[in-house]
Amino acid sequence: MFCFSTIALCVAMSLLSILVLKLYLDTFLHRAKGSRGIAGWLLFFIWQCLSETGYSPENVTLLFTFLTILLVGFIAYTGPFWKRCVFPVVYLSIWMLLEGVVHFGIQYLSGTMETGFLMISAPSKILLFLLILGIRQFAKNKGIGKEPYNGGMFFLVLPIIGMILYHSLYQLLQALYVNQSEIGGWMLLAAIALICLNLAFYPVYMQLVNNLHMKKITHFYIKQMELFQQEKAMEEAAAIEIRRLRHDMRQNLIFLGELLEHGDLEVARASLVELIGETKKRGRLESRTGNMVVDSMVNHVWKTAVEAGILFHADIAPLPELSIKDADLCVLLGNAFDNALEASERVEDGRKEIWTALHYTKGSLYIRIKNIYAGDVKLSADKKILSHKEESGHGFGLFSMGRITEKYHGRLDIKSDEGIFTVEILIYC
Repeated sequence: MFCFSTIALCVAMSLLSILVLKLYLDTFLHRAKGSRGIAGWLLFFIWQCLSETGYSPENVTLLFTFLTILLVGFIAYTGPFWKRCVFPVVYLSIWMLLEGVVHFGIQYLSGTMETGFLMISAPSKILLFLLILGIRQFAKNKGIGKEPYNGGMFFLVLPIIGMILYHSLYQLLQALYVNQSEIGGWMLLAAIALICLNLAFYPVYMQLVNNLHMKKITHFYIKQMELFQQEKAMEEAAAIEIRRLRHDMRQNLIFLGELLEHGDLEVARASLVELIGETKKRGRLESRTGNMVVDSMVNHVWKTAVEAGILFHADIAPLPELSIKDADLCVLLGNAFDNALEASERVEDGRKEIWTALHYTKGSLYIRIKNIYAGDVKLSADKKILSHKEESGHGFGLFSMGRITEKYHGRLDIKSDEGIFTVEILIYC
C-alpha cells in the first residue's frame, strides 16, 4: 500500500511539473508537431518520476533536471535556438531558488537541517505554478510572448551566475555558522533576492522587444514619408506627361493627316505603329483609391515589381475615409508587400506574379495579397511561418501585422497551397 501511494504521489508531482513547465514554455515558444514533441516531454516525465523519490544526490538531481528541461526546449518546441535555451534555464533557476526558499524557510523556522524531500518539492511546485501564472499574464499584457526578437545567449549569464553565487554562499555560511537557523535565514534572503533578480529578466526582455518594435515603426514612418514624396512626384510626372501627350498628339495628327492626304499609306502606317508602341511603354499609376497610404504603397510596389520583371495584378476599389492610423496601415501593407516581393525574387523568370485585392465593405477593410513562391513554406499549428527569417529576427513583420489586426479586432490568415502563398487581412475601420 505504501509503495503504491508513493508511486502515485511521484506520478502526480511529475505531472504537475509537466503542467507548470508547459504553461511557461507555451507562452514564449511554438510547440513542435507530432512524435517529436511527445519524445521531449516523455524524457522529462521519466526523470521527474525518478527524482521525486528523493533518493538521488542533490547535484545529480540538479544536473539531470537541467538537461531534461533543455531537451524539452530543443525537442518539443521550435523557434530561435537562443530562446529554446535561455527561457528553460531561467525557469530552472527560478524553480531551484523556490525550492531553496521552502527548504531554508523551514530550516530557519525549525532550526533543524533535516527536511523531507516531498515537504520541499510540493510547496515549491505550488509556488512555481502561481509565479508562472503571473509571468504568463505579464507576457500577455505586455505582448512579449512568441515574437521573433533576435536576442542572444548573453541572457544566460544572469541565471547561471545566480546559481553559482547561491551555492558558493551556502558553502561560505556552512564554514562560518554552526546554527542552522542563522544559515537558513541568510539563505532564505539570498534565494528571495536572486528570484527577484531572475524575474527582472522579463521586464528587460520586454523593453528590448519594445525598442525593436519602435525601430520598426520608425522605419515605416520614414518609408511612408518617402513613398508620399514618390507618389507626389509620380502625380506631377503624370500631369506633365498628359500635357505633353496632348501637345504631341496634335502635331502627330497633323502629320498623319498630311500623309493620308498625299496617299502615303505605308509611312502613315509606320508612324501609327511607332506611336502606339511608344504609348504602350509608358507606365501608369495602378492605385487611385483616394487614400494616400494605399496609393503610395501600391504604386511603389507596382513600380518595383515592373522593374523586377514581376507581373502585378491589382483589384483595388476606391476607399472612404478610414479610422485606422496611417502608421498601422503602412505597417500592414508594407510588411505584406515586402514579403511578396522577397518571395518573388526566388521564383524563376516568367513565373513571377503578385495579386493584390483591397476592398472596403460595411465598416471592414479586406486585404488579400497572393504571390507565387519557390521551395517549401512551413507553418506552425497557429499558422505562423517557421523559417530562417524568424531565426534572424526578420519574422517580426508578421508579428507586427498580427498585433495590428488584433488592435482593430480583425484577423490575419496565412495560407500556402500549390505554390501560391496568400495573406488575408480583415480589420474593422
